[in-house]
Amino acid sequence: MKPEVESDIKIPPPNYKEKWSFHRLEVGDSFAIPFDDKLEVTRLRTAASAYSGRHRVRLITRTVIEDNVKKLRVWRTK
Repeated sequence: MKPEVESDIKIPPPNYKEKWSFHRLEVGDSFAIPFDDKLEVTRLRTAASAYSGRHRVRLITRTVIEDNVKKLRVWRTK
């Protein structure tokens, strides 16, 4: 049995949930997370690097101290 070929079938949006909001960042925007969990910081840095490569944007991460709290901040620069 051969499958029937169909046209004009819309592709549904992906059904996964993004943990980080990289897709919402415009050039010059940033967000930060507390530097409490070193594993979570590593995951964010890895995700930012992977997202940058896939979407041809530039994301920069830096450890910062804001209001006496150590945080990891992510900026979109390109």
